[in-house]
Amino acid sequence: MKETLAEYIHLLRVKNGLTLTKLAASLDIDQSTLSKIENQKRSVPKEILPKLAAVFKLNIETLEKEYYSERIAEIIYKNSNTAELIKLAEEKAKYYRILRTKQGSLNL
Repeated sequence: MKETLAEYIHLLRVKNGLTLTKLAASLDIDQSTLSKIENQKRSVPKEILPKLAAVFKLNIETLEKEYYSERIAEIIYKNSNTAELIKLAEEKAKYYRILRTKQGSLNL
C-alpha cells in the first residue's frame, strides 16, 4: 500500500459508497472520529482493524502489518539514520523473542 492507512480507509469508504456516518457506525466509533482519522488528524486506532477487515472483506493480517509499519514509519521518518534504527529495532525484537522463549520454558 502506497498511501497511509487513513487514506486507504477513505478510499475504501468512497469506493463502496459509504457515508462517514454509516462506516463510523460499522466500526463502532463516532463520525467525527472517523473524519479526523481520514483527514489524518488522528491515528487509526488498532481496535478498529478487525471491524474494518470485516466491513471491507480484507485480510486482518495484512491490515495489522500496514498498521504496525505505519507506526514504525511515524517514529523513524524524522531521523536521518533510518537504517541504523531499523537494525537496532530488529536486534531488540530478536532479544525479546529469546527472552520470551526462555520465560516460556521456565513456566512449563
